Amino acid sequence: MKIRKFGNVTIALLLAGLTGSVQAQDAPVQNVPAPEILVDSSLIDRAMSAIGEKYRDSAEVQQELTRLADSASSTFEEFKRANDNLESLLVLNAGFRKSISIQEENIATLDESIASVEEVTREIPRLMEQMLAALETFIELDYPFLLEDRRGRIQFARDAIDNPDVSIAEKFRQVLVMYQTETAYGRTIETYPDTIEVDGVERDVNIVRVGRVALIYQTTDRQETRAWDNRARAWVELSPGEYRTAIQDAIRVAAQLDAPRIIELPVMAPEVAQ
Repeated sequence: MKIRKFGNVTIALLLAGLTGSVQAQDAPVQNVPAPEILVDSSLIDRAMSAIGEKYRDSAEVQQELTRLADSASSTFEEFKRANDNLESLLVLNAGFRKSISIQEENIATLDESIASVEEVTREIPRLMEQMLAALETFIELDYPFLLEDRRGRIQFARDAIDNPDVSIAEKFRQVLVMYQTETAYGRTIETYPDTIEVDGVERDVNIVRVGRVALIYQTTDRQETRAWDNRARAWVELSPGEYRTAIQDAIRVAAQLDAPRIIELPVMAPEVAQ
């Protein structure tokens, strides 16, 4: 054990730092030599070490408090940002919910439409067959022009309907095209050569059609001219002297060999309805 020498004032200060209970003496200071006091140095070292450790602990505590304060501030800022984001997300979510509701209504409407389409799709084949049957009957009762072509289109449409590789849309399109073609015949004129049988005799003729108002033929030698009577379903012979030239002119106009002009042609009067 080491023994150190200290004056009485130094001893008082050291003891005050260690215990905090040393009281100052009221006696006047005299200029006398201070007595020497022997103190254990290890006790002083432990006291100084304890004081230093307290200071270090205080510094560490302060650092920890500062760190916790910074962390709390950062956490609060993160909370504010998260809260702001939450409000934005709530607004966005409300918008999404409204959009989803609208989409659900649209889906319900589409489901109803799909159901209707499926029902219509099942009915389309029967409808097309009815349309073809009606058109076929109409052709047979109509003026007998281009019969081979018109009957061929009917058969082509029926083959398409019976073909499983042809879509419903294409099948229906074929039927509509036929109706459009037949409708167009009513507002056009045309001429074409043909061989027809009249009174059991085949004749090479030039036929001129004026809409569905008149259908007339003239033999290639121009010796015979006849008009179709749809009520009688027969060719009616016309006076050669009265209509021969007019029919020739009509054939040339229909073939676009002459300019259009007014031509008098025989037209069968419609039957008065009873």
